[in-house]
Amino acid sequence: MTPPGSAARYERANTGPDAERWRTWKGPVVLALARTFTSAARVLEALAVFRGDLRVLVVFSFDGTSAFNAGAEELLEGLETALIPWERRLEVHPHLVLTATENADMADFACPIVVLPHGIGFQKYVPDHRTSRVRLSGVPRPEFHEAGNLHLVLSHPAQLEQLRAARIPLVDRAHVVGDPARDRLIDDLRLRDRYRADLKVEPDQRLVVLTSTWGPEGLIGSRPELPGALVGSLPHDDYRVAAILHPNIWFAHSPWQVRHMLADALDAGLLLMPPDRGWGAALVAADCVIGDHGSVTLYGAALDHPVLVAARGSESVPGTAASALFETAPRLETGDLREQVERVVEGHLPGRNSAATELAFAHPGEGGWRLTALLYRLLDMEPHRSRGDDGTRRALPPPVPDEASATALAFDVHGLLDGAELSLERFPSATRRTPSPPAGAVRHLSVYETETRHALVHSASVVCRVPGEHVGPAHWPERALERYPGAYAVAQGTGEGTEVVFRGGDRLLVRFDSDVAPTLSAAVPYTLLRAGREPIGHHKVRVGPHRRACSVEPLTRTDS
Repeated sequence: MTPPGSAARYERANTGPDAERWRTWKGPVVLALARTFTSAARVLEALAVFRGDLRVLVVFSFDGTSAFNAGAEELLEGLETALIPWERRLEVHPHLVLTATENADMADFACPIVVLPHGIGFQKYVPDHRTSRVRLSGVPRPEFHEAGNLHLVLSHPAQLEQLRAARIPLVDRAHVVGDPARDRLIDDLRLRDRYRADLKVEPDQRLVVLTSTWGPEGLIGSRPELPGALVGSLPHDDYRVAAILHPNIWFAHSPWQVRHMLADALDAGLLLMPPDRGWGAALVAADCVIGDHGSVTLYGAALDHPVLVAARGSESVPGTAASALFETAPRLETGDLREQVERVVEGHLPGRNSAATELAFAHPGEGGWRLTALLYRLLDMEPHRSRGDDGTRRALPPPVPDEASATALAFDVHGLLDGAELSLERFPSATRRTPSPPAGAVRHLSVYETETRHALVHSASVVCRVPGEHVGPAHWPERALERYPGAYAVAQGTGEGTEVVFRGGDRLLVRFDSDVAPTLSAAVPYTLLRAGREPIGHHKVRVGPHRRACSVEPLTRTDS
């Protein structure tokens, strides 16, 4: 008996000589082939050109022989596609085969076969799964080079020259259409503010997006500590950090392993984008992109974001757009990460990386329409849409961070007095990679009581109650000081401000002219006392990019 969810459940209605008997809609069949999660996602994007066309049927099949086959079948089944067993793909009798994998077995198909790029051009050497050698990513297997029905889709004429230089006969059946994915990203710049709000990036914060291709020479493979180091090095109130990892990382190691490896960075507030949605919208929302020789870095450059290159592998192909980007984008060194990010953002010149992007993307704004025209021509049909609506120009999926992404609950707080002004910065402590404070600054660990890492809570100088948390005893400050003997003070939000109770009995109320987190509010009297200053009174406090008015006043026990 066939188990539920198996590809075989659509087999009877879509294969064999009597498949026509079971169909409600009639028309040519497009067979979409997938082999990896990446190729499945890419072919799904391209199929948008047929969306709403009552004349075209789409059937899927999945080749599970790749080392990165995990996740692909689940993606297609989750979308409730008509997925049939791989061994019966020829029995679909398609009119067109569409795939974004160059490694699928394309033998014995009589109809046109279109191979889409699953990245940008031929920019990387990757291991050949059938030999011990490497091959050029994106180029179909040699036995199909002479196939007269196989067509390649390219994003730029420079890729034609690569094929010619390599003496690959497919050059005669290669079509330069541009890049619909790039066009969608550009279109979505109008929704940038919405995407930033979805990611909970404040208007005055900067979003830094890390992106990594797969393999040991990519960013995450060659510098695995970088996500945690970056989250720990950037002030929490000034920056958010997101990470986009190639699906081959997720589905070679497993989603559990990815989250396990990035646990410290996630606990410190890293926004980890899931492999199936949101990466493009997060890229649109970015203020800075830190990447490698993968395609997402180039997409960031196409959006004219400031770019830092953190890894450049020997697998990168010379003369390509990715290689050109290394000539114009500065490298992220191992020194002060904050200083490098601020320098590239504040010193960015529009168009700085245009030489690289112009080598990657031809026909800007026309990629979807040109792909539509090609596919319908191969089906010997007229497109069902006007040139202004090719089906691919729709808003990107919203940037939903991975469910393992957490809110930082432990902070290394730096307080520095400069005359009458107190500057406060906090850095997530879970990464254990926070920077040294500036000379003369008061440094302390401030942790919310709900922090799961017991060592951080018990070593904190200030323990805070999560805002809005109402469970527990009425006299929480006294109980908290008993529970955490290492704490110098405890703090909790009230309707009036933040109540800070010091060991020894002093009780203070800290008020700001706007909402400020208890970890920052408690830092005002803590820093002033440690610096030998009187905390009672009115103060000018700089928190991140803002100057806030603050007052500290004494409380009696009956006030609490």
